[in-house]
Amino acid sequence: MRRHRAILLLAGLLCAAAAPGAPPAPTTPSPEIGDLACPTPPEFALHDLDLPAARAAVRGKRLVIMTMGGNASAGVAADGQQYTYPSRLAARLQQQLPGVDVSVVSRSALRQSASASVRHLDEDLQQTTAKLVIWGVGGIEAGVGVDPDRLAGEIGRGVSKIRAAGADVILMDLQYAPSLALVVNLAAYRETALRVADDLDVPILDRYGLMQEWSEDGTLNFDVTEPAQRIHVARQLFDCLAAALAGGIAPAVR
Repeated sequence: MRRHRAILLLAGLLCAAAAPGAPPAPTTPSPEIGDLACPTPPEFALHDLDLPAARAAVRGKRLVIMTMGGNASAGVAADGQQYTYPSRLAARLQQQLPGVDVSVVSRSALRQSASASVRHLDEDLQQTTAKLVIWGVGGIEAGVGVDPDRLAGEIGRGVSKIRAAGADVILMDLQYAPSLALVVNLAAYRETALRVADDLDVPILDRYGLMQEWSEDGTLNFDVTEPAQRIHVARQLFDCLAAALAGGIAPAVR
């Protein structure tokens, strides 16, 4: 029963992004977000990224980014597509890369596992022509108790496909919430993602670590239960994650 409740919690935990097949994310900043200070500590920042495919695309004045993942990249809790992390990432990169047409296209779905993402990956890369893929991994697997080694294998297969298609990749590990961490072994899946990223020399945004930092220092409360507050926290979180991503991507592709 506890695991069933945990799965439901994981399925609803601050998930955001456009539905599969949706048009590129809007780039108009929302007046309700972007004002919260959620600094990225140096140990979690994306430094000195090597993104040759994305850099070449920027030289051509058009960069398409594809986001992949499950609940955390599938767009419900923010209550509006313009508030999701792909939308906020598009907005921030458009500001930081003037003159470049930046599109962030989602190929995420509720409860979509890493293996499901990999099955559709070749087709998705061909359709989107993306030169940078941001892949959130581990949340669904943690919720249903998939062997972490199996997750590691799926990540490896996905990264190989992305590289074979001539695109760059950034991984993100799963999300963190204090109450959820009490009933699901989230840390094991975080460690798996971090290990695979290191083994494959793939940059990774430690989303779990960042969210834990913001939770413990009081920046964001991930255990709020009142609906309006949850929406507000979700919107702020996604803008903060977008800022962390853009802070690494923009200098790497200029």
